[in-house]
Amino acid sequence: MRAAIAILFILAMCYSVVSVAGLTFRRQLIYLFDAVPADLSDIPRTSVKLLPPKGDDPQLIVWVTEPEDGKPVILYFMGNSGSLSVHEPRLRPLADAGYGIAAMAYRGGGAQVGKPSEKALNHDADRVYAALPDLFRREIPARDLVIYGYALGTGIAVRLASEVDEMAVVLEAPFSRMCDVIWEYYPIFPTCKVMWDERYDSIDLIGKVNSTVLFVHGYKDTTVPPHLGEQLYNAAMQPKFTKIYARAGHEDLGRYGAYEDVVDFLGTLRGER
Repeated sequence: MRAAIAILFILAMCYSVVSVAGLTFRRQLIYLFDAVPADLSDIPRTSVKLLPPKGDDPQLIVWVTEPEDGKPVILYFMGNSGSLSVHEPRLRPLADAGYGIAAMAYRGGGAQVGKPSEKALNHDADRVYAALPDLFRREIPARDLVIYGYALGTGIAVRLASEVDEMAVVLEAPFSRMCDVIWEYYPIFPTCKVMWDERYDSIDLIGKVNSTVLFVHGYKDTTVPPHLGEQLYNAAMQPKFTKIYARAGHEDLGRYGAYEDVVDFLGTLRGER
């Protein structure tokens, strides 16, 4: 009996230690950015622009692709690893189709100063959205704005789209909430309590998005399992569409034509196809 109690005590202590470690290092579990500067790719019509620091806000690096005449602007939010240069395969097909793009570097990655957090990245997203007229030297009306998020970026995209007007939202490898993703890896721990301030509660906000939403996911995605995207899709308002790629995982949707499909979808939505 004593041995059983001792074992239970040890297990409880281990559980507590791991939970406290998760609480302490929760941001290190999420944000895996490259610290080195991201080399600007040769995406056509693209340059690096800087939002100046203001108060406690650091200077913000933004890749800006000028739209061709009559084309919308895509406000793009990347995932939780690498840097903007890693996302060239997603951005290039959009630029080749004539779309404008504004893609911000995240704090703590790609030579962008500051420490990443849900609060900080959402704040920076608001800064970029507010700066769109300056970045493109003209007003960007809602009918010409697409908000696009990939993985972690879907949490930022849904939050922003729930507060502003846009033509459409594209969510690639989306999830219900961040703690649900972490729970897939550590199912015995109270991840939604441990990640109390890094939740990215998209499922609580998606119902406030009143524009057309396209969900894109790989059926073999083991990083963000597609059933978490399905939960988010089910909570979204109409009009909504989903495209699941049977052979794709988390990072290779482009191999199966996903970005060409996004371009076709946006063209159809605008009556161009």
